[in-house]
Amino acid sequence: MNYNGVPIDGVLEEALRCGAAFAELFFEETTFTNIRVESHKVDRAVTGTDRGVGLRLLSDGIEYYASTTDLTDSGVAALLKTLCAYLGHGGSNGRVVLPGPSRAATPVAKHPFGIGITRKADILLASQSEAYKIGDQIVQVQGGYIDSSRRIAVFSSSGTSVEDEQVRTTMTFNVILEKNGRLRTGYESIGGSVGMELFNNDGHLTAVRTAVNRAIKMSNSIPIEGGAMTVVLSSEAGGTMIHEAVGHGLEADHIYRDLSVYTGRLNEQVASPLISVVDDPTMPGMRGSFSYDDEGTPAARNTVIENGVLRNYLFDLKHAGDSGMRPTGNGRRESFRYPPIPRMTNTLILSGRDDPSSIISEVDAGLLVLKMGGGEVNTVTGDFVFEITEGHLIEHGRIGPPVEGAIMLGNGPAILKEIDRVGNDMGYGIGTCGKDTQGVPVADGQPTIRIPRIVVGGKK
Repeated sequence: MNYNGVPIDGVLEEALRCGAAFAELFFEETTFTNIRVESHKVDRAVTGTDRGVGLRLLSDGIEYYASTTDLTDSGVAALLKTLCAYLGHGGSNGRVVLPGPSRAATPVAKHPFGIGITRKADILLASQSEAYKIGDQIVQVQGGYIDSSRRIAVFSSSGTSVEDEQVRTTMTFNVILEKNGRLRTGYESIGGSVGMELFNNDGHLTAVRTAVNRAIKMSNSIPIEGGAMTVVLSSEAGGTMIHEAVGHGLEADHIYRDLSVYTGRLNEQVASPLISVVDDPTMPGMRGSFSYDDEGTPAARNTVIENGVLRNYLFDLKHAGDSGMRPTGNGRRESFRYPPIPRMTNTLILSGRDDPSSIISEVDAGLLVLKMGGGEVNTVTGDFVFEITEGHLIEHGRIGPPVEGAIMLGNGPAILKEIDRVGNDMGYGIGTCGKDTQGVPVADGQPTIRIPRIVVGGKK
């Protein structure tokens, strides 16, 4: 079979002859638009296309990888020659006969390619103008727009032959407000595996208003006295905690290298029976969704924690084979320049049965978190620290004033076991997850949950 003029079967067969136990070709072509506005004008407007191919060989448990932007037969042959030089011994004469690729594509109502860059910039500028209308103390509004159409094709000696087009559109807003000589910020983002329908029903205006209102609220914030307290994580906060404090520890490379607190704990109770966690790239419209991962494994919903019991990890092909497990469709890479590694997709705590308002009303004194900031986790111990960008005191069951400078510190497995209320709502967050110098699009989500006791750091 030929793809882009490259004899795929022949390349893979030659890789096996030079000593590879497994060979894979990954083709990628990504066309994108990137616009940024600031101070009522377009600061950046870029369109472009990035394309290339990566070749991966596995031999004796070692992974060899090389990539090039030369998509010709000779360009791929040069990759093969480079990698085979590292193997240094003969292999099998096995035949590779691949079928035509199975094809999939993100279902979008309005493909971004159908809209000109000027129209996209106008949407962003209109959103920026809306922010200045709301608050007369707004000193700066930064808006960003990114869309992409990523076409991948994966072929391997084990019979994989797939193509997938992944369309994503995202808009972000960062609002800066000045009050009494102090600066406060508000951030909001929208997006997913969608096209220009993202802006139906003025979703961009709703997002920028949310960012402005968050900055206004935080301009009236008060210092919080640190200490152990009850914390309610609203569904509005998204799933940052589950992503950082739990999700990374379930990725199979951390498990395989014994760098996770969850290593060797399958079928153990690791969380409250109220907690179930899934990683699901099949969710329509979500930022971390796709039809095939970057190794050609079909996307599938993976239940990793079920009623508090650890049921599975997040596997790519290599670590699944090394562990005697099945791949879960979590082999992802930033681009053709990188080999795939185990990564999250859309990771969320499933909804429970409690009314969110009753969860708050039952707290006499504590903290309500409406927006999480950045965080860090030690996957070996499960210890984490998160910035809280919008939090409010809870006073006698009611939402009180916003607080400034709050952080949350804890241990992922310990916190999961202590959660005693899980709401019947659900909220999502989006982002780009960084790991091993690679960034991939993800989403996370959770219902409103209550942690009876966790350490909160403050300025007081």
